[in-house]
Amino acid sequence: MSLPKASAKRGIVLAAVVAFTVFGAVSAFASTLNVGPSALSAGDASVASCRQSGTPITAEYTAAYDSAIPGYKVTGVTVTGMDPHCNGKTVAVTVAGASNTLLASGSATYDSAGSNTSVVLASLSATPPVADVTGISVAING
Repeated sequence: MSLPKASAKRGIVLAAVVAFTVFGAVSAFASTLNVGPSALSAGDASVASCRQSGTPITAEYTAAYDSAIPGYKVTGVTVTGMDPHCNGKTVAVTVAGASNTLLASGSATYDSAGSNTSVVLASLSATPPVADVTGISVAING
């Protein structure tokens, strides 16, 4: 069964109108995204580094012996090398195990008082065995 030519042309015109309408709406929404150093959006913007000049940002975990393991467990993370202009930003860490399995996480607000360049995360979501830790990731937000 074939459609009459006029009906087929109307279908093509209708499809074109819908396509242009959807494309226009998506473009309008995208043009309202804000780009800046404190927001995650589409686009690009210059963002100042929170790394102190000439010093890498490093993360080290603190450990305490736990006779229940028996062995050492991670009790906190210290992030060093922060630039004082990042005062008030949130430092989030994740402690990972094999295959990037999340073992623990935590966050703290960086306070640059007294030329402090470190932030200590003394409270994590868990205290995994040190033997299971394969890495630490750091994100600075705000």
